[in-house]
Amino acid sequence: MKQKLIQAAPLLATLLGVALAPASNWCVFQSKICYGSWIDHIYDPFTEPLYQFAIPAIVLGIVLPFVSARVFRSWLKFAAWALPVAFIWIAITPVSWTGLGINFYPYYRINAAHDAGIAFTVLSLLFIAWKYFKRPSNLSESL
Repeated sequence: MKQKLIQAAPLLATLLGVALAPASNWCVFQSKICYGSWIDHIYDPFTEPLYQFAIPAIVLGIVLPFVSARVFRSWLKFAAWALPVAFIWIAITPVSWTGLGINFYPYYRINAAHDAGIAFTVLSLLFIAWKYFKRPSNLSESL
């Protein structure tokens, strides 16, 4: 039971990421309660990209509680290096147009977060499928 709760943690994290953006949006733009506060200052650089990353990751969060503990541990090792790479990719993209030069192909932090979320989810699902269908090495030696 404890292992399944641990495996459900990514789903809870993605749902939190999805819920944070509309709540921040309401607080900053609709009610003006949070205007000028720290929530207002993190909306564009953090909250909206988190939402864009979490939307595709919901699929992954739904799948993870149902995989075996062996597959989950393998995926966790994959996520330990893939998530920092994705977050670095998101962090190095600009939040919005700097106003310098011509903006032919706008690619901002929201776009990078959405692309990173899709890439991480697809690669994770492929990794999980590969680990799930791969025969453990000790079984192949005994046959």
